[in-house]
Amino acid sequence: MIEIISKRDGPRREDERARHLIGKNRATITRLADQLTQGGYSANKAARAAGPAQPEPEGKIIRHFGAYGPGKPDEGADLRVKVSVNNRVIAYDGDTGRQAHLLGEIRWRDGLRYFALATTLNGFLSGLPPDVLAPIEELDGQIIDEACPESLLAEEIARRLGYL
Repeated sequence: MIEIISKRDGPRREDERARHLIGKNRATITRLADQLTQGGYSANKAARAAGPAQPEPEGKIIRHFGAYGPGKPDEGADLRVKVSVNNRVIAYDGDTGRQAHLLGEIRWRDGLRYFALATTLNGFLSGLPPDVLAPIEELDGQIIDEACPESLLAEEIARRLGYL
């Protein structure tokens, strides 16, 4: 005996019965869901129906710098200098965490660590703007050791650039 099974159009009978049962008991299901989630189910449903809400800043100042490339960050920016985990020396905005300038990196040569300023002569694609380069230019090649650790280098760069 051979049975031919063909695809039917429309939903299956089991699906229709389940939809009907859920629709008939929607109020009870919603009440139970609110009990289990302490009202979160209805609140989430209402929030989704209202659409995406715009976040309101709570005591925070939101600054938009655009691209830091050729332009300068805002005058009111809280600029700081740090040596990152991957030995990059950067100037960044303390409020937003966005990088303002790549100042250089810590490199190794002949067993010594030294600061390489971000210039085209040191192999960087683009150099620093003249107003940033001039105050820290003499730190290029500074040896990093116990006498001059990374933290002291970052502090000196920040002082010379007027970030402190």
